[in-house]
Amino acid sequence: MRHSIYLKLATLLVRADLRHEEREWKRKVRRSAYDIPWDNPHLLRDIGLESDGRAIGHTMPEHIKVERRVRHLRRVLSSRITT
Repeated sequence: MRHSIYLKLATLLVRADLRHEEREWKRKVRRSAYDIPWDNPHLLRDIGLESDGRAIGHTMPEHIKVERRVRHLRRVLSSRITT
């Protein structure tokens, strides 16, 4: 026995509505992942920002940066195959 056209249309519309709601929910969840809590300084500090929005500057001493850079350059130059 065949289903009526109205039943097929109703199921099609219900499925489309469910897909639409699912996409809307995913969009909302995706946006909330990037929602920064600007009014809470403790949460800002937890994610590495100052209360004015700048990144917390945990800089390393200059001599450590230079040593790391030199070590990297030596490794690159020694691994280079001369042709």
